[in-house]
Amino acid sequence: MTTLVDFARDLRDRIDIVDVIGNYVQLTRAGSNWKGLCPFHREKTPSFMVSPTKNMFHCFGCHVGGDVIRFVELIEHVEWKEAVKLLAERCGIPMPKLSFRESVRSDVKKTLYEINDLSAKHFEANLCAALQQEGHPVREFIERRRLDSETIQKFRLGLALDEWGRLTEEIRRAGYDLTQAVGAGVLLKHPDSGRIYDRFRGRFVFPICDNVGRPIAFGARLYLPDAPDDQPKYINSPETELYHKGEHLYAFHLAKETIARKRYAILVEGYMDAIRLHQAGFTNTIASCGTALTSDQARHLRRLCDRVVFVYDGDDAGQKAMLRGSLVLLEHDFLISIVALPDDHDPDSFILAHGADKFREHLERASDFFEFFLERAKAMFGVDNVSAKTQVFRFLVPILRKVTNAIALETYLRRTAAELDTDVRALRRELAKASDKIEVRSTPPRQAAISTAPVIERYVLKLSVENEELRFVILEHIQPEWLTNELVRKWFEVCRDRTLDGLDVDWESLLSQCETEAGEQEAALLRSIALEESEPLEAVDELIIRNVAARLEQAYLRKEWGKIVETCAQLFPNEPQGEASPEVAKRIKTELSRYARVAREVRPDPLVWRNTGFC
Repeated sequence: MTTLVDFARDLRDRIDIVDVIGNYVQLTRAGSNWKGLCPFHREKTPSFMVSPTKNMFHCFGCHVGGDVIRFVELIEHVEWKEAVKLLAERCGIPMPKLSFRESVRSDVKKTLYEINDLSAKHFEANLCAALQQEGHPVREFIERRRLDSETIQKFRLGLALDEWGRLTEEIRRAGYDLTQAVGAGVLLKHPDSGRIYDRFRGRFVFPICDNVGRPIAFGARLYLPDAPDDQPKYINSPETELYHKGEHLYAFHLAKETIARKRYAILVEGYMDAIRLHQAGFTNTIASCGTALTSDQARHLRRLCDRVVFVYDGDDAGQKAMLRGSLVLLEHDFLISIVALPDDHDPDSFILAHGADKFREHLERASDFFEFFLERAKAMFGVDNVSAKTQVFRFLVPILRKVTNAIALETYLRRTAAELDTDVRALRRELAKASDKIEVRSTPPRQAAISTAPVIERYVLKLSVENEELRFVILEHIQPEWLTNELVRKWFEVCRDRTLDGLDVDWESLLSQCETEAGEQEAALLRSIALEESEPLEAVDELIIRNVAARLEQAYLRKEWGKIVETCAQLFPNEPQGEASPEVAKRIKTELSRYARVAREVRPDPLVWRNTGFC
């Protein structure tokens, strides 16, 4: 029986990676590769490379990369198995049969998806039927909210009738176990009697979908004008096997393409806010569903864009939610802007009252998040005395501690100092007191590690992998310890060991050893070397290899010679051999002269060296 891993490997080899990625990114040919703007970070100059021959992609800007399955995982925000399934469906290839355990779990999830989809269709049919009835309360609700038919269909909006068992009966008739429907979150089981009944009754229903548009949960609000006051306005599905509210954003499946294209997202609080903005043409809008923004949500969003515009309610609660959300987004290096609506409006009510054009004006005038909260702090505490200024700064400290960019942090500190009429150095001292260590990252750690690998060493590794004819020459003439970059040295040794063991040496076999999260930095290095433009491999011969080896050995020997000189200076500070025994002094002198002589003798041919392009 074919395993899913074997199936995925075969599928990956059959799929044209350029064709798949080309559906999301505009690619142009660049030699044997294809190039485009990276969909995972903002850039003006294309640094996103796709290689059809190596069957991989890599961004030289953010260092994200992998095979075609990994690309679908990232761009569609799905798990690996789901990405395989999506690609298989694209190619019309049936998925293989799974093991018993995998099959059971897959069947459970499949059933939950089916029950949720059946429920969504049930609610949609209820709404459609109700809209045909003259004077039905939901018609008045739709007219009052000015929802058009296209929006109703796009968001699969529905109606839960004010009955206890209508959906329960439909699920039973469809042949599903009602306990599974309870697990899906659409039905409830009474703790005492054990009776199973509908969770949503007499409510307007908002399906919550996963990243590919499948209903996984529901939100529902009261719509009847005479609804009891003791009932909550909104109720939502509980967390289930499919739905974890801290991982999903409402309308993400509808907004993701526009977000990726525009490189920013509009973030609102409620279902109706998101629906209203989509209907008004702002299709890069998503909602946090009235819950606090989480790190998981921010991480998913970061793959598509690097800027978020908050448009929360203008009241105090909305502003506090924006502050909490900003602190989460700062941890993921987002640029953050805030649209300040009047206190008595949310995005839904504002567009209903003033129209889309007026909202667009507010969007274009969005404030930098720090300016917004600086003004809020001044309004709360004032700046008339020392105590007030101290309170303003204390309010801003949690924000400043999250800012990871040194330039931005310095700008915000100077701006605060100007507003408080205070020396910026005093603010720096206060901030240092509030935080034992402020982490300022001007270069991401992964990028820094990759960029330190010398060009010549990267090329040696590339030759070792891709030039089979010269591989033994390279391994014969170049010693691993001559390579200064730790990661390049490690993978050069892997190439040597695999060659001596008679194993394949190619990028796929090397990348397969970078499976863990900790290995992603090394995978990024390997992909960047595999896809970077360098000297043509076919132009390299044994003479060039000998010259490259000579340059590496010479640099290594000079470094070792320097270490010995430094050690001597530390051991005998007055003179290298003054305090040593004659035997030790003689040995040190001999070692120094040997390194000096060898370093002089190991010389690459200047003409050949210039022709390699590494000087």
